[in-house]
Amino acid sequence: MDRIGALHVLGQTRGVARLAHVRRHEPVRSTRGSAESMPPPFQTPSWSCIVSHAAMADDANEDREAAFNRGLEAYRAGCHFDAYDIWTQVYQDEQNETNRRFLQAIIQVTNAMHKVRHNAELRGSVHLLERALIKLDALPDVHGGIDLATFRDATRTCLAEIKRLLSLAQKNLEDAFIPPLKSVGAGPVLEPRVSPPSKDPETLFQNALDAYAAERFYDAHELWEDFRRTRPEADPARELVKGLILVATAMHKLHRAKSPSGAAQLLELALDQLRDAPDGTSGFDMKALIAEVSRVHVDIEALEASGAEGPIEARYIPAIRRRSE
Repeated sequence: MDRIGALHVLGQTRGVARLAHVRRHEPVRSTRGSAESMPPPFQTPSWSCIVSHAAMADDANEDREAAFNRGLEAYRAGCHFDAYDIWTQVYQDEQNETNRRFLQAIIQVTNAMHKVRHNAELRGSVHLLERALIKLDALPDVHGGIDLATFRDATRTCLAEIKRLLSLAQKNLEDAFIPPLKSVGAGPVLEPRVSPPSKDPETLFQNALDAYAAERFYDAHELWEDFRRTRPEADPARELVKGLILVATAMHKLHRAKSPSGAAQLLELALDQLRDAPDGTSGFDMKALIAEVSRVHVDIEALEASGAEGPIEARYIPAIRRRSE
């Protein structure tokens, strides 16, 4: 069952969910040897794994750092949907961009674990883990009191294992492959959002262009993702933005992760998307944009072949400008 389906079921059982909300920290009493008292899968003494979005909303005034820690408890208990729901609300109210990146990363890993462990949706989890790793690569080894170096490495190992399972048409991911969230210090210092982010499509698009020009490739990627969600399926701007997202991700791979091979592969995918966008989409000369991305693609392939090391020059960044700029 996906998140929407889960929320639908939970909405139908609101009374049960509210009871769970009141009692979720109450220990689960069991009698050793009694089959009737055995907790269901993923139930622990402090988590019953049936906390609903509506119930969580009742805690609107709860301290956000405490909410983050409740998400940690849920994640470690295997209650991935609960952790996802709690952290999503913390993320939506967060102002600090580094904290938002951190929260997005753990949310995406958590969502992936829910998909693969509860719904056996391995392909969807692969995409989520790949996106999470882009964010984790841009974060320090420790953030928010969490050992992200270990979490990052474990996420890569988990991704490789899920891909292996897919190749064998298997679905069962062992517990040992779930990336651990180990606390090594105080939790994150969260900053509440003063005003909601702009949902105006043109503002989102321009902010993404500005972020890209400033070489904030991760931010550009996220802003273009937000823009894409505002557009209807038939809008050709969606194809353009899919290509731009891949370009931004490629630049992150090249200039932050120092991976020419990964960047070259992403630019090849980006070119396929850009070629599907009609000329003039969002004010772009598509022929010129494709030529610019192609130029950098060729240069990066040459860079990869040469095995050159050291700082990567700015000429390996495709210029992304509208006709009027």
